[in-house]
Amino acid sequence: MNKKKPYSIGIAGLKNGKHQFELELSRELLDLFESELMENISGSAILQLAKSETAIEAEITLDAKVMLLSDRSLREYEETMNSHQKVFFKFSDHFEMLEDDLFKIPFNEASLDFSQIIYDQIALSLPTKRLHPDEVEEEDLFYTTASEEELLEEEENEDQEDEEKASDPRWDILKKLK
Repeated sequence: MNKKKPYSIGIAGLKNGKHQFELELSRELLDLFESELMENISGSAILQLAKSETAIEAEITLDAKVMLLSDRSLREYEETMNSHQKVFFKFSDHFEMLEDDLFKIPFNEASLDFSQIIYDQIALSLPTKRLHPDEVEEEDLFYTTASEEELLEEEENEDQEDEEKASDPRWDILKKLK
């Protein structure tokens, strides 16, 4: 049995022109790729196909909610995701991936599998820094075991050392001439 069947679109019987399909996004998609990027997903992918004699242009619009883990507290939270992508399939005598969004497919291809394309689009739309909405992001946040007084003393000592190093002995001789 083909596990990727829910994310495949039959193109063999499609006439030239525009067609629209809606695919439900679920945990099943994440299980296909054994994903650890997300905990769960729900929503839909709307595919608008424009078929011609030589190619198929697919516009994929995702409207989904993804369950992620916060990087800071490891608490689960929901992230809303909306993204749009165009993919082109050109009819040829063999299958070949020319670019991320350009494929050659055989003339006799019966269906197109969009599972990898949709998964990649979701993965690229995820935020790089994942913080639970209750967590406040602080710019100058750092952790140390030193007390505040020790840190201030270190800064003062560094400033004094910088001033001492900045003094050039040639200028010191000239200053004595006054």
